[in-house]
Amino acid sequence: MRRNELLLATGTRESEIERRVTGVQSDMKRKWDNDDTGDNKRMPKEESAPYVIVVHGPPKVGKSSLIKSLVKHYTHKTLADITNPLRSYFFFPGGQRRIQFVECPNNVNGMIDAAKYADAVIFLIDASYEFEMETFEFLNLLRVHGMPEVMGVLTYLDSFTNVDYLKKTKDYLKDRFKTEISETAEVFCLCGLDHGMYSKDEICELASFISLMEVHPLSARAGHPYVLVDRFEDVTPPEEVGMHNECTRDVILYGYLRGSVIEKGTKVHIAGIGDFHLAGVTRVADPFPLPPVDGHNLEVDLDEVTYLEIESFKPGTYLMFEVRGVPSEIITSRPPCQPILVGGITPKEENAAYMQADLKQHSWHTKSLKTNNPIIVSVGWRRYQTTPIYVREDRHGRYQMLEHIPEDTPCLAVFWGPLAPPNTRVVAVQSLADHEAAFRILATGVVLNNQAAKIVKKSKCIGTPCCNKGALKYSEMEGCSTYRRDR
Repeated sequence: MRRNELLLATGTRESEIERRVTGVQSDMKRKWDNDDTGDNKRMPKEESAPYVIVVHGPPKVGKSSLIKSLVKHYTHKTLADITNPLRSYFFFPGGQRRIQFVECPNNVNGMIDAAKYADAVIFLIDASYEFEMETFEFLNLLRVHGMPEVMGVLTYLDSFTNVDYLKKTKDYLKDRFKTEISETAEVFCLCGLDHGMYSKDEICELASFISLMEVHPLSARAGHPYVLVDRFEDVTPPEEVGMHNECTRDVILYGYLRGSVIEKGTKVHIAGIGDFHLAGVTRVADPFPLPPVDGHNLEVDLDEVTYLEIESFKPGTYLMFEVRGVPSEIITSRPPCQPILVGGITPKEENAAYMQADLKQHSWHTKSLKTNNPIIVSVGWRRYQTTPIYVREDRHGRYQMLEHIPEDTPCLAVFWGPLAPPNTRVVAVQSLADHEAAFRILATGVVLNNQAAKIVKKSKCIGTPCCNKGALKYSEMEGCSTYRRDR
């Protein structure tokens, strides 16, 4: 979407946002009042949000081609190009179910966020190249933030000319996928492209599995409200942007509420941007509603859907968030295809303090992590840089500082940051910038508590022992020794 399509031309920040909210509410009330079905006191039943299926794979592995083929299967229309700026597409796979496909970015930020909102994942594997590092990086992130349903898709099978070798490769990759990723995972084969589309029969098999698979909500997300934004608007007055392009922005974010109930006045974290108070939360018309049951809408108490008075919103509701004073980076620096994740935070999580976490260095990271060396951690919805101190508890119950994190053994890490509740999972990376590091995951762990620890540093004594007799009698000196430093 172009900038001039996002900006609104008139009004101040306050009046502009209020005008948009009032307009949305008026449209919904008008539809309510003009309902001529004879049943205008009925509203659709609250439905769960669409399941999010993340399509992941290294560059050029066929993610866009797979999405276009699924679009063709579900809509019988050809998608010329992936033009949706947030790489997000909604479908009815049949029955009372909605699915949202999201193409996963290959940068670290995008993969960290995707691991937090994915309900299921399609791993694309280039059969001619086998497993690549991005696959294992994303797999580790999924295991930290809650392992969803996964399935595999083998591509570039048409590059094999030897039939026997092709069969052996398919069997090998299927077995390795189940060993490395999930024993219960299904693996599908896509043998080649025809005019940019995969075979209709192969896509039909994959789509049928998606339509019938069981998606289990992850308990780690059930207690936290969050929204995967599917569109957003910059409503900052154009004259302010014209005067200073780096000015803070007022934005409106749209998406389905997931996880738990959210209340007006809740503070949220926009991943990669920061914490903000919601200036407004409004329920708007579902852009992708389920078809009514038996041709009739289900009755819901009118009081539950009074848009101007409601104070909290249930999961599955399509919402509009108003956020003011957002750094300009959300417009000027954010990758255009990077999905936006917004998570609710509790009042306790607004504070910062020392936290203790049980942390273990990843076996694939070859360099030992040093105390006070900066790392970037993803904890809850947030990711930030911090300088951990690695410690261990001795037999006397004291916490001793370590110079390095132990190899193959978890240890206690104490670091400063925004508070997260105990049992929140942690993942550490060296940098969020794209680079050619062999493996970007440094360590994984879990928050233990939000208490500071008294840490003692191991001291070293150097020199040679000697006996300083002085004025003491021999009986007082017997067995005593002091350390004299070498000069």
